[in-house]
Amino acid sequence: MISGLKTLIITILFITTTSSLYGFNSFSGDSTEAGDEIYDGKAQLTFGWFLPTINSSAQLNTKFRFKGLYRFNNKHSVEGYYYALNRSGANISSDSIVFGDLVINLNSSFTSFFKATLFGGKYRYSVYNDSNVETGFSAGISFLYVDIGATVLLLDRSIANEEYSELLFLPVFGFYNRVNLSDNLIFRSNVDAFALNIEKYDGILLDLSIAVEYYFLQRFSVGTSYNVFALDIKFDTNEKGEIKYGHRGFMFFGKVYF
Repeated sequence: MISGLKTLIITILFITTTSSLYGFNSFSGDSTEAGDEIYDGKAQLTFGWFLPTINSSAQLNTKFRFKGLYRFNNKHSVEGYYYALNRSGANISSDSIVFGDLVINLNSSFTSFFKATLFGGKYRYSVYNDSNVETGFSAGISFLYVDIGATVLLLDRSIANEEYSELLFLPVFGFYNRVNLSDNLIFRSNVDAFALNIEKYDGILLDLSIAVEYYFLQRFSVGTSYNVFALDIKFDTNEKGEIKYGHRGFMFFGKVYF
């Protein structure tokens, strides 16, 4: 799953680098020399959501995202975020499955859920920022709370269940990009990598987005973004195993500028 994202990562890197060069070569008036004016809003609040989907395996998915940004000036800003992923479904096992002390036999009816809550903050440094182009890098910390569980109907008609939860600490590194295509149309891209190799945990999480945003009434915008979220973490604690989860698709969002 992770390796399949290389093309997207390279594409966004190319877009960001090209936009940065375009900004340096085509625009003047870097924000460090532009007085007190702050480009792209001093503070921003963003709300995004995916529409719930149901497929043939009776699976329900909901995703919600919240992000807040505050600029000290055109070079330095901070960002906080909250990202909730909930996935649950009813299935018939096509093979024997062992989850902790729970054994799900072939052709058994079972329900399962996966919940991941990602929250944290990061510092952002704009390498270049003016009214048309911004590009920069970010670093910070994130916390990922994972809750996984399953309930199975046994052959004697009794019910058995198992649940595992863990709070993971993740360092955050990424880059971001903004290009004003017109007075009201904005292109943004963002890539964050959450690398983890601490004691009993080893893995990676990637969060990528490419967005187009329509700005109106000087304080509001709406838009859509294509997102890729991939998680692959191995752990050896009181339980031993590997957590893999991923989704990709479009998100709709609204934003308020202050």
